[in-house]
This record gives sequence, structure tokens and C-alpha cells, in this order.
Amino acid sequence: MSPENDPGDTERADQRAFDDQVERAARRWLPIAAGVGIGAALIMSLVALTVSTNQHTTTMMQAAPAPAAAAAAKSNAPATASIIIDHVTRGCHTLAINGGAPGSPSATLRIAAGGVLHLQNNDVMPHKLVRVTGPQPQMSQATMSHMGAKTNVTFPTSGTYRLTTKAGEDYMKGIVTTGADNVLKIKVIVS
Repeated sequence: MSPENDPGDTERADQRAFDDQVERAARRWLPIAAGVGIGAALIMSLVALTVSTNQHTTTMMQAAPAPAAAAAAKSNAPATASIIIDHVTRGCHTLAINGGAPGSPSATLRIAAGGVLHLQNNDVMPHKLVRVTGPQPQMSQATMSHMGAKTNVTFPTSGTYRLTTKAGEDYMKGIVTTGADNVLKIKVIVS
């Protein structure tokens, strides 16, 4: 058998040609596939941000129950208020009141008797809402166990209500903050 007719040489040459073809295709299509993946990740991030923003807006725009609206008209206090618990790097968490920017770990609000406080947890850890002093408010879902979790607190009678949260552990490892964790304090004056 002559060396030019060796089946092993033909197979090796075919394999080299196939490998070259795969390498050329990979150089051409791999950057495109990576770009599509990055684009998809950006789109998913924008969708998540939009959904989160829409949930925040919906929470703040919920209609007040009729009795609270009537009480608000008598006392000049609003029938509803909203608080978002946000994550911050200095102090771990803070409060954003009625759609404002995150600011202080303490808030003082005025609400009419029968009024409702809407809370949403956007922190990187769960928060359980707890009454500290004052009359007993009506709480639904006091444990906000995931990002975006919401609870409503109704204040049935006049008085000064003091609330706080008990924070749990971070949902994911590697969250770095500066300083001691803030103790969230909410004072609600109901008239």
C-alpha cells in the first residue's frame, strides 16, 4: 500500500479540516452568542426593575377604606401612609416614607383613626413588624419574609403607636455594610 493511499492520513486530514471549520464557526458565532446573553440579562434586569417600581407605585396608590377616609376628613390627618424598608450600605436598612428617598431609620407619621399604613420590605433580609408601645394595631402579615413582601397596619383608635422591626439574616451571603445595623423605629400618631 502506498503512503498517499493510507486511510489513517485521510482520516487525520478530514479531522483537521473539520476542526478548522469548527474553530472558524466558533470565532464567528461565540461573540454573537455572548452578546445575545448579555442583552437578555439586561432586558431581564429592566423587567425586574419595572415590576418592582410598579409594585411600589401600586402600594402607594391603594384606595383608603371608607371609614378611614371619613375619619381623615374630621381630623385633617391622612387616611393612609406608606413606608418602604430599603437596604443601605451604612446602617444596613432605612425607611423611605410616602415615596420619598431612603433616609432615616426613624419615622413619625400622622394618620386618622381607622387609617392604614402600607409597609413594603425591599431590604436584603426579612423583617418582622412588632408593636413596642401604644394601643394594639391590626396587622396583616407582620412577617415580611422576602424582598417585596408587604404588610398593612390599621390603627383602629386614637393614640400613639410605636412599632419596630426585628431583622433576620441576609437572604444571600456576601452583603457588606458599614457600622452597626440601624434599629428601625416607627411612631404613628393617630387622631
